[in-house]
Amino acid sequence: MAQLTTEEALGELYGHDLDAHCDTTQLRDGLADLVPPVELERIIAAVGATGDETVSYETVVALWKT
Repeated sequence: MAQLTTEEALGELYGHDLDAHCDTTQLRDGLADLVPPVELERIIAAVGATGDETVSYETVVALWKT
């Protein structure tokens, strides 16, 4: 099986649902085996910096791309 890109992994985690929300624990658990550790920590830090308890798929993809 080919390695998923980070964006594909996020899509899988969120079920490609633009209205779905995840917290940092769900992100960490759901992405741990799908993305490199450095990438995972970057995503978690960006989400944590929002101050929001949960973030949408659309928001986390936008944060990841910046």
